[in-house]
Amino acid sequence: MYRWVLLFSVLVAAGLGLVVGVLNPDPVSLDLALVEPELPLGGLVLSVFALGVVSGLLVFWLMFDLPARLRAKTRQRKKDQTAGLPVRNG
Repeated sequence: MYRWVLLFSVLVAAGLGLVVGVLNPDPVSLDLALVEPELPLGGLVLSVFALGVVSGLLVFWLMFDLPARLRAKTRQRKKDQTAGLPVRNG
């Protein structure tokens, strides 16, 4: 079931990307100080959207997921140490 949902999502995203790209074919010049690439407007919009999604996921991972995993790991270590179970080396 998960594969079908993933396949459907990928096809919808590809279709929406194609629609945005086809409806915005006009070239746009982007001034980036050292370089000035000329891209189609649809490609630029999709590139900026993808960059925003990736940076948002990175911020989420750094601010919420990673600290929660570290807290859970330290909690587990403390629980193991206070359990009084003998540790066997080897």
